[in-house]
Amino acid sequence: MNWFLIALIGPVLYAISNHVDKYLIEKYFKGGESGALILFSSLFSVVTLPIIYFIDPGVFSLDLTTIAVLVLNGMLTVVCIILYFKALQDDEASIVIPYYQTIPIFGFILGYFFLGETLTLAQIISCGLIIAGTIILSLNFIGGKLKFKKRVAALMLLASLLYAIGGVVFKIIAVEDGFWTSIFWDFFGSVLLGVILYFSISSYRKQFLQVLRMNSWSVMSLNAFNEIIFVVADGVFAYATLLAPIALVMTVNGFQPAFVFLLGIVLTLFFPKLGRESMTATGLAHKILAIGLIVEGAIFLSMNF
Repeated sequence: MNWFLIALIGPVLYAISNHVDKYLIEKYFKGGESGALILFSSLFSVVTLPIIYFIDPGVFSLDLTTIAVLVLNGMLTVVCIILYFKALQDDEASIVIPYYQTIPIFGFILGYFFLGETLTLAQIISCGLIIAGTIILSLNFIGGKLKFKKRVAALMLLASLLYAIGGVVFKIIAVEDGFWTSIFWDFFGSVLLGVILYFSISSYRKQFLQVLRMNSWSVMSLNAFNEIIFVVADGVFAYATLLAPIALVMTVNGFQPAFVFLLGIVLTLFFPKLGRESMTATGLAHKILAIGLIVEGAIFLSMNF
């Protein structure tokens, strides 16, 4: 299968997962109590570890330094998830998710400073379109006045930077030591930080145990379904980075905001209890313009890599 089609699976699955996250937060974790979701997201990867070991029993053959780097990389993913959930509490999924399209921009910046890579004029223009789109999304029209959503922007830009760092580190190691071995320790790092958070942050632990006690079946089953989607999406993305340049694979995620937006409209029109999107003329025009610029920038970037 073509690498592009493989990479495209990721943003479709991520879009579904994003809306499930928003639904869980609004229905079961109101009041900013996202600790349980964070623990679910980080600890669920433990299910994948025996499966990966069965596929590749050589996961313990890596040297300790490489294992340590991959474990830290997996922990970094959990930090990104925390930032993402904080932003998702403040705004709609269709506003939050497009910020992830700054990841390839951070990838280019890191490549410039640490790998000596340079950008062409076409790539700079592409990055400019993506930045313009994210800036427009950060603006909120309240009472005829423009307001910049500083908190959402700060949270998601930091998350994107950390994701870019993690993606580069994973590819460097996976190319040398193998995909399954690398992703095993990456997932192990996520689980390890989840365990640390469980025992070190009492509010997270209380929220987690409370969710298990009340609405346990509905929350657990929906969250398990969501985490399966997210883990598969992560695995597909990681595999795609081995088939094509990482910055190019990252740009394919430029379609994710469009999928999130379209899915949000479908939910609003046909399944409003599961999710709602702002359907005002101003709101729709705002998002279509911003997401259009981001997708156009991502496509243009992939064509000029």
